[in-house]
Amino acid sequence: MAQTTAAMNGSAFFIGLQTGGTGTYTDISGSSQSIEMPELERFTGDAYTPDSDYGIVTFGKQKPFDLTVNVIYTETTTEAWHVLEDAYRNKTLVSIKWQPAGSTAGNDAYATNATRIYKMQLPNGDATTADVIVCSFTLKCTSITITV
Repeated sequence: MAQTTAAMNGSAFFIGLQTGGTGTYTDISGSSQSIEMPELERFTGDAYTPDSDYGIVTFGKQKPFDLTVNVIYTETTTEAWHVLEDAYRNKTLVSIKWQPAGSTAGNDAYATNATRIYKMQLPNGDATTADVIVCSFTLKCTSITITV
């Protein structure tokens, strides 16, 4: 197989947010920093018999997983921090959609099931730095839908 010429970086990705479990995704790319990719995993089982040196392995259902979104802290109520903070406090269903190559039609898109935020990081303060304040929100998900 020839070496790929289609490699890309993730610096211009799209990230969208849907609240309430249905509806369109709101673009939060302008006030988000990154999304931490989940590691999908299945339950496994194993057993051994005296007749072999190798185990018998079975594969089961997919385990729930965490998806963490890192956003820029702002005090603008329509930007990612406040929208996600409201969803956390009100236990609102949230779905996250991202497109590694940007929001152009035809690009692969990944979307979580509608779920709730179960961890939220508050903004920090540090007088020794000029770094932008970044906070995280973590969702407990059960599935990702991939559209091409």
